[in-house]
Amino acid sequence: MLIIKKGLLVCGVFLSMAGRAQLHSDVKIFELSDDRSFGLSLSPDGQTAYFVKAYGGRQRLEIMQSEKKNGKWSAPEPAFFSETSTREIDPFVSPDGCSILYNSRRNGGKDKDLDVWMVKKKGGKWGSPFPVDAVNGLAHETYATMTADGHIYFGVEKEGGHGGGDIYVSRWENGRYQPPQNIGWPVNTNRDEGNCFVASDESYIIYSANGHSPNFGGFDLYISFNFNGIWSTPFNLSSGINTAGNDFCPTVYGKDTLYFSRSVKVEGKLVENMYSTRLNLPLLKAMAALQTVSVLDKAFPDGSAYGITFSPDGKTAYTTVSNDTRSLCEVYSIRKEETGDFMNPQKMGAWNITGNVANPVVSHDGSFVLLRISGTDNNPDLYISGKNEGDQWQQPVPLPGYINTAIDQYYPELTPDHHLYYSSNGDVFYAEYRNGQWQVPTPVTALNTPSFSESNIAVSRDGNFLVFLSDRSGSYGSYDLLISKNRNGKWSEPLNLGPGINTPAMEYQPRFSPDNTELYFTRSVFKDGKRQGRDTVLKVSIKELLKVFVLQEPVSP
Repeated sequence: MLIIKKGLLVCGVFLSMAGRAQLHSDVKIFELSDDRSFGLSLSPDGQTAYFVKAYGGRQRLEIMQSEKKNGKWSAPEPAFFSETSTREIDPFVSPDGCSILYNSRRNGGKDKDLDVWMVKKKGGKWGSPFPVDAVNGLAHETYATMTADGHIYFGVEKEGGHGGGDIYVSRWENGRYQPPQNIGWPVNTNRDEGNCFVASDESYIIYSANGHSPNFGGFDLYISFNFNGIWSTPFNLSSGINTAGNDFCPTVYGKDTLYFSRSVKVEGKLVENMYSTRLNLPLLKAMAALQTVSVLDKAFPDGSAYGITFSPDGKTAYTTVSNDTRSLCEVYSIRKEETGDFMNPQKMGAWNITGNVANPVVSHDGSFVLLRISGTDNNPDLYISGKNEGDQWQQPVPLPGYINTAIDQYYPELTPDHHLYYSSNGDVFYAEYRNGQWQVPTPVTALNTPSFSESNIAVSRDGNFLVFLSDRSGSYGSYDLLISKNRNGKWSEPLNLGPGINTPAMEYQPRFSPDNTELYFTRSVFKDGKRQGRDTVLKVSIKELLKVFVLQEPVSP
């Protein structure tokens, strides 16, 4: 059963989503913007800017040039290589500053398709523009960029592709450009991809597309990393950069400053400007590198187990086993072998006091466990189980009434000091542990939203990070996992953990390993309150991601 306000799956799953802040700094408009400009590219020394001057549409397009003098940009003039009688767009300065690529209809008039042209500098002097014949064909070749080795990446729609516009590369080998090759899936899809910027060492690509998820509307900017010749699943650069309009023409200047353009239609005309922000490339790369591993296949080959928590020493884990409607839930213990496999599941008889017991979490000192338990026709409440003198778990008893209300309570989490996080009606609550008891809980306003669901809190053992569940706009599926960092006692703006973890399915029930190096979570697909297929408990190494999870400061463009 799915309860909607902020949705709850009966055995204690819950939901929500967000993302931006730490991926980049604040977005600022570029000084030369005038509502009629896009496609910025800077010389390596940052003193010359090339961009496209538009006039509210695409009938008149000119490549402009501006020089930075005494910290100020000069009044733009037609670029030295441009032909003002022809529509020309998309200038790009090569990493060494000795080549400029752009698109032109030269030698063919207004009906000529766009081709890639180049102008080169030799001996300190620029030569005459020429078409890059190895790249150009009968279709529109657009937004060409160059790597340090001279390889040209560009966009084109033609037969043999994945559908729509695709990104191709023509490699510079043996003194000539080779026939273009489609860079393939997962970058290219059956929709449109183009406007690509490739890092000078080909370590990543940023491009504009409308065929990936999530999408904030129109064309969004995505990043994909090159891992040993294989492009990673594209990552949306988030709502701080992407909008309901078209976001396009990316280029990275220096170490991490992204320049891009944004286009919106106002009263039938295009309003277009250029923007800048700083990317957190180490964090983006760490998120792109996340790879999940299934962990309970041997203990529960039928896929009936979901969620996991650990004893303080990490040698015993606890999970919930359920039917596909979550109407029957029971808690089991499993041993972690030296091989890393979880084996020998045992039903926890002392805890399973009803037919619906789930969400166990063991205190950091191992002295007690909290569970989510519901009786017949009752909403779930939180229960506590301690140990007797023989170190045996006792029958759970409910927490006080100021915690257990008429509304559901589920998915508890504990800090080293026994402070309690839990979920209720799609919000996250916190109860401080003081003088041997929990205090009156309060909502975690830094995480909760009025329109979406926040739930399933997991706090790292050092207290520095928190992962939770949400369905906010921009998600990869119905519910995604987000991460937040503790900054001076306050939780930062949540960040979606990206396509390495989140999928069109539902990701939920996160939990950190006792040593803080791994994140465990469950992936399931539900339809009409019934699980479709398996529950899959997964783990992912998160050590590198936590290491580079820093909060970016704004940068001046």
